[in-house]
Amino acid sequence: MGNSGYSVRIPKSVAKEMKKLPLPDCKALFEAVSSLQERPRSSGYAKLRVKDLGEYRIRVRVYRIRYDIDDERRIVYALAVKHRGQAYRT
Repeated sequence: MGNSGYSVRIPKSVAKEMKKLPLPDCKALFEAVSSLQERPRSSGYAKLRVKDLGEYRIRVRVYRIRYDIDDERRIVYALAVKHRGQAYRT
């Protein structure tokens, strides 16, 4: 990986929510978040159309991972992991 990769930050609250999910889903979500280290804008990502936010999302099964990318610092911040029906509600 060297210096080309990004680091991924998962807040405790997001990790805690992920761990509450069924094990296969939890594993798939952690793998997807980990994959953002190499390609934060991988296939399946989408930039959210929320005014003034630079958030992105990827789909993993019936879940959505919302995240932000700091290209200058090369950090991906996981913001939320929610079921698709709840992912975009504030």
